[in-house]
Amino acid sequence: MNKLPELLAPAGNPSCALAAFDAGADAIYCGLKQFNARERTENFSDEEMDKIIAYAHKNGKKVYVTLNTLIKESELPALGETLALLEELNPDALIVQDAGVLYAAKRFFPGLTIHASTQMGLHNSAGLEFAAQHNIKRVILERQATLVELERMMKKCPPGVETEMFIHGALCCCISGTCLLSSWLGGWSGNRGKCKQPCRRRYHAEEGNGFFLSAQDLCMLDALPRIIRSGVSSLKIEGRLRRNDYVTHTVRAYRMALDAAAVSEEAFRAVLPEAKEELAKSCGRKWSGGFYTPESARDLIKFDALGASGLLSGKVTAVGQGGFTFSASKRIHLGDLIRVQPRSGDEGPAISVTRMSRGNEPVRTVRPGETVFIHTDKAVTSGSLVYKTGESETDYSRRLAALTPQKERLALQVEIDQNHIAIQCGTLCWNKSLSLGEAARHPLTADRLAEEFKNANYDSLSVTAVEAKVSGNLFLPASVLKAIRMEFKDFLLANYTEEQSSSARYRKHLEEYNKALHTNSASKVSHVVEQSVILPRKHPRPPGNNWKIIREIKDAPSPHEELLLPFFIPETELDSVKQAIDSFVKKGGKTVRITSLHHLTMLAEYPDLHLNTCMPLPVCNSMAVRLLKEYGIEKVQLWLELEKNELQSLAENSVLPAELYRYGRPVLLTTRARIPAKGKLTDARGMVFQLEKDGMLTSLRSDKVFSIPSVHNCYGELWDLRAAGYGEKDTALFNFDYELR
Repeated sequence: MNKLPELLAPAGNPSCALAAFDAGADAIYCGLKQFNARERTENFSDEEMDKIIAYAHKNGKKVYVTLNTLIKESELPALGETLALLEELNPDALIVQDAGVLYAAKRFFPGLTIHASTQMGLHNSAGLEFAAQHNIKRVILERQATLVELERMMKKCPPGVETEMFIHGALCCCISGTCLLSSWLGGWSGNRGKCKQPCRRRYHAEEGNGFFLSAQDLCMLDALPRIIRSGVSSLKIEGRLRRNDYVTHTVRAYRMALDAAAVSEEAFRAVLPEAKEELAKSCGRKWSGGFYTPESARDLIKFDALGASGLLSGKVTAVGQGGFTFSASKRIHLGDLIRVQPRSGDEGPAISVTRMSRGNEPVRTVRPGETVFIHTDKAVTSGSLVYKTGESETDYSRRLAALTPQKERLALQVEIDQNHIAIQCGTLCWNKSLSLGEAARHPLTADRLAEEFKNANYDSLSVTAVEAKVSGNLFLPASVLKAIRMEFKDFLLANYTEEQSSSARYRKHLEEYNKALHTNSASKVSHVVEQSVILPRKHPRPPGNNWKIIREIKDAPSPHEELLLPFFIPETELDSVKQAIDSFVKKGGKTVRITSLHHLTMLAEYPDLHLNTCMPLPVCNSMAVRLLKEYGIEKVQLWLELEKNELQSLAENSVLPAELYRYGRPVLLTTRARIPAKGKLTDARGMVFQLEKDGMLTSLRSDKVFSIPSVHNCYGELWDLRAAGYGEKDTALFNFDYELR
């Protein structure tokens, strides 16, 4: 049996964090109030995050903070403030999606450890190699990679790179980081933590009405022994929008199964029924194997089943003043959380049951077959289904009130040789003369010296980082080292001021970041706008002769055309894509369009190629452009979700020529699930979408064509004619005239 992987739990608020640790989680992931992919949940204040990190570290647990959204150019100053705060708070890692956040963290805030979000799209061994090159400690793997692909990836995983996979919880239908559907329908971007979950709604197709984009929940409890053998480092439970009762039940179930699996396969099988019974209390959707096997991906979407989560517990039989009449099929108790789901499939209100009555008498519990009146001021419709989504919660308020913040954090630089030791802490410098002898067998190492000073007790202060240097083959007796530490501690406590704290160092990092933001390094833009077009074979060219032609691999571009790489390349198809690239280069091809960061490592052996970016690789801010420039990218395509002002600002501040995606039917959602419909889908508002199957992937596009005006400072413009004719009239501006949320 491999080393037991970490069990990682969601924490949408401090109560969920304590629930996760109590139930046996090794680590939690959680977010601050902004810049995280679950902004609809409560999240953590700065003070709460500080206290939870202190509690976790005191108890041998870990905290990973999510900063996994796309950042607009206007938000870069606020991003710097957040990164400086997080560097000072010292979480165990920061989870990021945006290439600009990755660049900013590594360049200006080196104290942060980085985990690559699943939304960064590092879903194969080329992505793992990209992580290794950027000193990314962990890659969170795409949920639509199969177990076979995952196992092959693990065999090629570079040393020092950890992997994390989802094992339980709600599933998005779309491949991570590429969904535009919520944004297209109203400017609420799923890539910025504000998804309105349109995939859970009812749509109409030729096959009838149904929930054609709503996936069942993931549950990998049965597959834990195989997953452990793969060598994955961390097992992740989804659910930052859920309450602490969900966290308790899911973590407890997987904890008992993991601990049993560590003993033997027989012990695991023996405890499995109990674990499943515990897991059933979490009130999710129907369980499935997600995308991890071809069979489960095929049956993942049940279009004739409502896409709501929770335990179906009854229905609304009548609506009255101040509430509704509820006919129960399952037990509901005061304190439970329910969602009243309209038959239309639109998102229904969540209600905490605080008052029920029958006649004029209060009721605490309603049982199957009984009817009660549930009091609420939220609007519901008669005939709606009622789902229990949570049980009455444990009250953690007293424990939360007793939490204390972290100690003041310091960083030390320690240098020692035969004759003296010097320790630098901020502006303080302490020196002591020594007379050390040569070591016969076990010389003092820099690692041991750093560890000794980092783990020493400094009362109200805490040393979080130590850089150590040892000159010579030194023997340092333990008693002498202890005396040195005690003497330095007395000096430090007597002379400590805020200038010695880590806060001063982090403020300096923020100053360097802000200075870089205001450096005028924008690229020179030609007055002649370069026109490019993605053109399938046998598709007529648009009018004029000055178009740069871009073609996908399947359309076999000529050497004078640009090769467009697929954004999703499963591990099993990496070699065939590499062969196609090599064939293109050998024919004389000069220019390649990348659509994912993992392409950068695939193209490293071709230094003479010209590289440009293309959707769906998100370029939302000038920090992302800086990272891409370091890889030799020559032109960047701006993210098409952005509004006009952000596009103009980014083009102006870009250190590379910027290209505008001006026209086409962009893919709004891509999935490996089998969609049980063909042709067109129509939602309740009359919006029409086109389904398109291409090999293993199914894509959803709008029936309207995306078309926007030119933007000042853009060097190039792109027309995408893969699913659109040139000059169509039924067009949409997307977010161009509105603020992207």
